[in-house]
Amino acid sequence: MSQSQESLPDDKISTPHEFIPARYFGESNLEASRIIKISPFKRIVLLTHHRAYAADFSQYQWLFRHGTPDFWYEKPSNPEYTLKGMALQPLASAMTDFAPSSTRNDPYPTALEMPRVWASGALTTPLDDDIYDCTAGHSRDGDFMGACHQCTDEKSGAIESTDLVYYLVISTSHSMERAYNGGSATAPSHGRQIYKLISCGSREAAVIEAFCAAGYGWNVIFSCVMRLGETLGEHEGKVERVDSLWKLAEMKSGGEIRVFY
Repeated sequence: MSQSQESLPDDKISTPHEFIPARYFGESNLEASRIIKISPFKRIVLLTHHRAYAADFSQYQWLFRHGTPDFWYEKPSNPEYTLKGMALQPLASAMTDFAPSSTRNDPYPTALEMPRVWASGALTTPLDDDIYDCTAGHSRDGDFMGACHQCTDEKSGAIESTDLVYYLVISTSHSMERAYNGGSATAPSHGRQIYKLISCGSREAAVIEAFCAAGYGWNVIFSCVMRLGETLGEHEGKVERVDSLWKLAEMKSGGEIRVFY
């Protein structure tokens, strides 16, 4: 471990649940960022919790539309390549323009010295999140400012019975080196940026994937949730952001793809 790492705060996390716990709507805001150590991997990680916006989602639409989960990709340099709906090739077969012939068959994801993990609302919002914006008049007290228990029960029951897909966007640099440490190359992180899409069926599974990715030394740079069957793919219609996870359980009237992030 480098001297700079030894001087960092000794805030240790040993489980995925400690790493990214669930956060209910009425709870106080999480710290904007913190530097922690993931004990099982002996990895120093920058963990952030800031809000995601439409501009963040738009950066990775090319991967959601054309990528296959669990393959490494490079972002296409020509935006028209994505807009024309041309499917990207996995990195393992698309690196011939810069990779030496001895490394063309497999990508070598670099283990970053301090990876960053963005734990936005998609990774922290539980299915039974508290509902505060009751419009059904369930409370007789007009000044009541707490959570509506009836709305919470109704909405959480609906979302729990809805099949969801949790997505993570992982990034790191491609290394030309063959030296590995814990499954990742240890060369300096100045190579081409590469990206991987990971899909999970639950928040808990996505948190585990984020924990392991950080342990390997990779960034978690975006996360979102969609309904199973409403994934982007070659979909050319409208993409609608929903501001609450439970709204993914509602019936829709149009052909839009709904995303929570």
